[in-house]
Amino acid sequence: MAAAVLIAAMVVFAWPLLPEEERSDIPIAVGNTLTVLSLNLQFGQADIEEVSELITSDVDVLALQEYPPGFEEALAAAGLLEEFPHHVGTADTDASGTMLLSRTPLELVARAEGTAFENLIATTTVEGTDWHLGVIHTAPPQMGADAWARDGAVVKDLAEPYLEENLLLVGDFNAIDQHHTMRELTGGGDLYDLAARGQGEGLGWHPTWPTGTWAPSFARIDHALVSSRVRGSVPQFETVAGSDHKALIVEVAARIE
Repeated sequence: MAAAVLIAAMVVFAWPLLPEEERSDIPIAVGNTLTVLSLNLQFGQADIEEVSELITSDVDVLALQEYPPGFEEALAAAGLLEEFPHHVGTADTDASGTMLLSRTPLELVARAEGTAFENLIATTTVEGTDWHLGVIHTAPPQMGADAWARDGAVVKDLAEPYLEENLLLVGDFNAIDQHHTMRELTGGGDLYDLAARGQGEGLGWHPTWPTGTWAPSFARIDHALVSSRVRGSVPQFETVAGSDHKALIVEVAARIE
C-alpha cells in the first residue's frame, strides 16, 4: 500500500514536468527583434553592478518590479538612466514600485486598478515595429487566496484589449504554470508562455525563485507571455545578487503577416 501511495504521488507531482506536445501554431518571426530585461529587485536590493553587466547594447527595455527611489538613484549613478531616458511607472519605497525604462519613447496605455502592486502596459516602437509591453507584479498567495485570484483576473482583463497586438507581458506573476491564475491567463490560447516546454526539450524546468538562500530555486513564478502575433525563444535566466528572483532576458519578434 505504501508503495502504491508513493507511486501515485510521484505521478501527480511529476506530470506537470513532462514534455508537452510540440506546438505547430507558433508564428514565424520576421524583421527586427525586441529584447527586454525583467527583474524583481527585492525592494531595490539587487546588486547594481550585476544588473549593469546584464544590460548589453541589445537590451531595448528594462521591466523592473519592487522599484524604489534608491534604486533609481543607483541607475542614475551608473549612467543607465541616460541610456534608458524614457520611463513609465512609479518608484515606491515598498514592493509596489514598478517601472518600464526604454531607449525609445514610451506611452502608457493601461494601468491596473486595485492590484496589490502596480501593473501597467505601455507602447513603444523599436526599429519600425510597434510593441505593447506589460510589466506585471501580482499579489503573492501569502496575501490570501482572494487577493491572489483577484490580481490574476485583473491582469487578464488588463491584457485583453491588446491580444491582437504585438504584446509581451513580463514580470513576477507569483504563480507557476499549473496554478489557477496562470492557467486562466494562458488557457484560452491568446497568450502563451515562452518558457513552456516543447517536444524534445526534456523537463524544461526553469525555476526563478527563490535565489540567494540555502535552498535551490524550485518555482518559476517569473514569466514572459506573448500574444499569437509574437514569437520568441525560451528566455535567458540569470541570478543577480541581492534579489530573490532570477532575471529574465527575453528576445521576441513579430510574426509574418
